[in-house]
Amino acid sequence: MSSALLDGRVALVTGASRGIGAAVARALGAHGAAVAVNYLRSAEAAAGVVADIEKSGGRAVAVAGDMSDLEQVRAVVAESTAALGAPDVLVCNVMVGTEAVAARAGAAGSFIDTPQGIASVRDAVASQLDATLACCHAVVPAMRRRGGGSIVLIGASATHNPYPVPVEITAAKSAQDAVGRALARELAPDNIRVNTVAPGFVPTDANAGPHQAALIAHVAAGTPLPEAIAVEDVADAVVVLASDLSRKVTGTFLPLDGGRTTI
Repeated sequence: MSSALLDGRVALVTGASRGIGAAVARALGAHGAAVAVNYLRSAEAAAGVVADIEKSGGRAVAVAGDMSDLEQVRAVVAESTAALGAPDVLVCNVMVGTEAVAARAGAAGSFIDTPQGIASVRDAVASQLDATLACCHAVVPAMRRRGGGSIVLIGASATHNPYPVPVEITAAKSAQDAVGRALARELAPDNIRVNTVAPGFVPTDANAGPHQAALIAHVAAGTPLPEAIAVEDVADAVVVLASDLSRKVTGTFLPLDGGRTTI
């Protein structure tokens, strides 16, 4: 589906070469936004997302950078601004350090049992905060000059309703939730809205493996709407929060998990 809902807007989507980020970038492009597709290493995949947006008549550019590094974030924003204009929409999707989380998944015992487990949680929180804060720092000045904007944080409903998911994710996304609520209040006078879309378990290539089917079944068993959440479902929610359809909505935490989480 396409529309002119975001015509004239420029969006920066972090971690957009695959999974949720790629779906969000495509959806924003389909609704009229020019999209900067950020990636870290997957240049070919990011180029594919750009090509998809351009095929539908949109404008897009791929921009490489580690979004937990402030100087690289500034370079990404400068490059995308030169190509498309300053961003009106920022989607903070990137989750830094997923390789370390995956390496610890399935280990016996609790994360608290080893110094390595403790360090993994601490590093995940620090990396997530670095990425979220650096991106917001880099885009907010231009949003202020343009009279407003929309920041959408990709969270996790597990921060409010835990299910079998690595503690690194729940801890890191909980910290991001707190930042989002604070920013929503502090940036409201500048007409910059900050909201969180919090999906439940979303099957993607990032969590593919022998446990994926079992986890889908486990989550579905406790979910009123048991059909698995798709990346496109997350993308649709982001489009609404990025657009004027939600012009009076800020500081919200939107669980997107089939009714598993109610707040």
